[in-house]
Amino acid sequence: MPGRRWPASPTSTTPATSISPFRRASAIPIRCWVFEPANQSTKTFHFFPPFFSFRMNRSKVYLLLLSLVLIGWTAIISSCSKNNDPVVTPVSADKTRLTAVIDSTTAIYNAGVEGTKPGFYAAGSKATFKTAIDLGTTTKNDATATQAAVNTAVANLRRAALAFQNSRIQEVSAANLVAQWKFNGDAKDATANGNDGMLKTGPAGVAPTFPAAPADGTQLPVLVADRFNVANQAYSFDNGAYIEVPYKVALNPQAITISAWVKRLDNNANNYIVSLNRWTGYKLQLQDFGKPFLTVTTNKPDTYDRDADSGIVPVNTWTHVASSYTDGTMKFYINGALVKTYTGVTGAMQAIPQNVNLCIGQQLPKNIYNSTPTGGQTSATYFQYYSPAYFKGQMDDIRLYNRALTDAEVTSIYTIESTQ
Repeated sequence: MPGRRWPASPTSTTPATSISPFRRASAIPIRCWVFEPANQSTKTFHFFPPFFSFRMNRSKVYLLLLSLVLIGWTAIISSCSKNNDPVVTPVSADKTRLTAVIDSTTAIYNAGVEGTKPGFYAAGSKATFKTAIDLGTTTKNDATATQAAVNTAVANLRRAALAFQNSRIQEVSAANLVAQWKFNGDAKDATANGNDGMLKTGPAGVAPTFPAAPADGTQLPVLVADRFNVANQAYSFDNGAYIEVPYKVALNPQAITISAWVKRLDNNANNYIVSLNRWTGYKLQLQDFGKPFLTVTTNKPDTYDRDADSGIVPVNTWTHVASSYTDGTMKFYINGALVKTYTGVTGAMQAIPQNVNLCIGQQLPKNIYNSTPTGGQTSATYFQYYSPAYFKGQMDDIRLYNRALTDAEVTSIYTIESTQ
């Protein structure tokens, strides 16, 4: 039949086109040549091996070729996706660190006790910590947990442990606490600073003739029940009884906060709480009608006497009193609340001219009363006894700091000490 093999030469004895859309190792190659008769739009397709042949017009040839190509690529993709991918075996997450952290945090949780005193943990902190431990335990027990999830659980538990430790109630400004007399059976200093007190009898009554000292009251401070009605946890003062603390430079700071629990018996003025050489040093007392009253002498030199104004300590009632002084400011607090602030009081507190012992419950040590004044009111031996100048009532938990505490810190002291 006249014609030509398309697209090869008419005289060619080999197939004009070889079509092999895909070939696998076990496949039989299929080849096709096209015979195109002259002046005809149809072609004859001959396949080799000679399975069959057929005739088709030119437009359908292209469709056939395109279909064969698509079928081939589909087969290739299919053959690559069937059972040829490597089998991935799941890798279990390493939970060694998580287990160790759960064990350690659980031990911290079990040892923690909630309360309101230093060393205890804030109320509600254990429940929050336990929630974090439980979440970590859930991740540990989850067989499908990824390594990323395990690592996150470890980090979360460590953060929770740090937060729990930070909720532990600390002493207020422990670094600035010069002395703390808790009166738990004795007058020892509860800090490591060694400012222990000694029980003393002191002057009582009115001096007969200045500068002679008044008669000794012959009475020591007596242990009594504290504000929680616990026996022998506070001291009662009367008839000149007082506690004397040997002088140290640390007891004579340039700024100060004094904190104490007091229970006054009457409206007596000059109810001395703490005094270091009176007007030539500093003193905190209760004046008429129970007003807290602070005196400081500065290096200007100036002496500042100020009271708590409307702040009143009621009779026969345990009350927390605090007062602070720093260059420029003097403050008074009743039961943790700020009741009065003074400004315009300038200068650092001065060092006293002589080493005079500190007194709790009395204005001056007994040996100062027995000395003859040599320099007027500025002398360490100056004595002018207008009325009984000793505390009449009970006191407990006295603190002395070498800086002015913040309002929040004073409130914290009250909060810590207002519960048993």
